[in-house]
Amino acid sequence: MLVRFQSFSAITQAGLALAAIFLQVPARADGAAAAAETKPGSDPATTAQAAAPPPEPFAYTLGLGALRYPRWLGAKSQRTIPIPYVDLNWQDRVELSTTDGLRVDLLHGQHWHGGLVGTLTWGRSRHDLGSAASQLPTFDTTAQAGVYLEYAPMEPLSLGLRWRRDLQATGVVYGDLYAEWDLPRLGYVEHSLKGGVEGMNGRGMRRFFGLDAASAAALGQSPYAPGRGASQYTLEYQAFVPTSAHTGVALDFSWGKLSSSARQSPVIQSYGAPVQRSIMAAFVLHY
Repeated sequence: MLVRFQSFSAITQAGLALAAIFLQVPARADGAAAAAETKPGSDPATTAQAAAPPPEPFAYTLGLGALRYPRWLGAKSQRTIPIPYVDLNWQDRVELSTTDGLRVDLLHGQHWHGGLVGTLTWGRSRHDLGSAASQLPTFDTTAQAGVYLEYAPMEPLSLGLRWRRDLQATGVVYGDLYAEWDLPRLGYVEHSLKGGVEGMNGRGMRRFFGLDAASAAALGQSPYAPGRGASQYTLEYQAFVPTSAHTGVALDFSWGKLSSSARQSPVIQSYGAPVQRSIMAAFVLHY
């Protein structure tokens, strides 16, 4: 999993849905009373629709959790860090979250969504590299900006793609293709499954998986310069478990397998692992 503010990858849509439910005015369950309030000659469906409360203009989810993930993309070793959990949503048009970064839906259609996206990708520090710090190059965490397009052919399924570029002068470009399926509820638990493929241009692949001549000589390996292509294939399970009307636990389990060109890197063969796993859990408050 490419650890980032998009894909620590979308947990709390369930929390937002619950928040909307809890904040709505309770519906009248007494059918006779509702009928008595309907004016003679009026359309009951139209009257009910007019009486329905408007959607909440703003919803937010805040919390604190922990994330365990690979120290760098392709790393064998992992680390655990505390993280703040944030999800701010304005009418499903603008969303800022720990898991998905920034999304601005400019289309906002029934089946089509798309617009602007902003994310964050972790770098690789000397501390992260450990014993390999003297042989391998380090690089900073970067922020990305780009666009996305998403199509929902049916209610539980969404298909999408994203294109992003580093805002710093790295020249790295990222691309994602993904499919997300909202699974049937398990009682009050809302959950989903997401699969995708992530790719980079040549500069990105060489930044994360390449080995220049100096580093190769220090490791006793041959230089390696992969071209553009897929970097990893991912599968992610996300769940929201409510604990009360306004609290719950957000969970994210991610599994990824590096692509063949990434696995062939001497960096991965010497210090990394072809399979990447991460887990996040957070206790949240939502309204």
